[in-house]
Amino acid sequence: MLAMNRDEQKSRPSGVAPRCRKAGLRDALHPGEPAGGTWIGVNDAGLTLALINWYSKPQRDRALCVSRGIVIPHLLAADDISGAGLFLSDLPLDEINPFRLIAVSLAGRAVCEWRWDGAEMECRRHGWQRRHWYSSGLDEAAANRKRAGVVRAAGGGTAQTPAWLRKLHCSHQTERGAFSICMHREDAETVSYTEIVATRSLVRMQYAGGSPCRKKPGAPRLLPLASGAAPSRQPR
Repeated sequence: MLAMNRDEQKSRPSGVAPRCRKAGLRDALHPGEPAGGTWIGVNDAGLTLALINWYSKPQRDRALCVSRGIVIPHLLAADDISGAGLFLSDLPLDEINPFRLIAVSLAGRAVCEWRWDGAEMECRRHGWQRRHWYSSGLDEAAANRKRAGVVRAAGGGTAQTPAWLRKLHCSHQTERGAFSICMHREDAETVSYTEIVATRSLVRMQYAGGSPCRKKPGAPRLLPLASGAAPSRQPR
């Protein structure tokens, strides 16, 4: 299972609900932006990708940069994490603002995190176990500290159900505001929630186009997995 809240400026256009698309020779499923691009997606090889902005690193004028939204659609053509790494090197990284990209491979039972700080790329391998990542354009260190505390209090090390994930991503603990997991500020807020659950044969994606505290996920979109794409067990 993987779930993600997307936080954006209120002035930004609304996202587009998930649909199946082609990524190279692979079938992929992801939501999108009206102009193209995405922040989360999965393909029929069981490769799931999620990108968060890395605001604690220096940011350049967006108007002079290539959108980070191009990253995931390009990488969803890969068969596995190694292939995604090769495709990542093809991108014009010098023109893209800092980001952290999380990749989960069902077939490889592997979790990888690429960190682009605007000058150098770092690749970190993680164990096959539950993890959480946080981002904030206001104060990233404070957001990490406060949201991690909420996850620990909610039992983040043992939870294994979509219902638990949804409840967590609706959370306004310890108070509704800039650092709650479901984020609300005067200028920005959580604008969508995406949930991915994989079985041995298919992936189910559900999407709420709005703050998850107000909007429930819609009907699931399904993507059949190619043969051999998923192991018999999920990460615990």
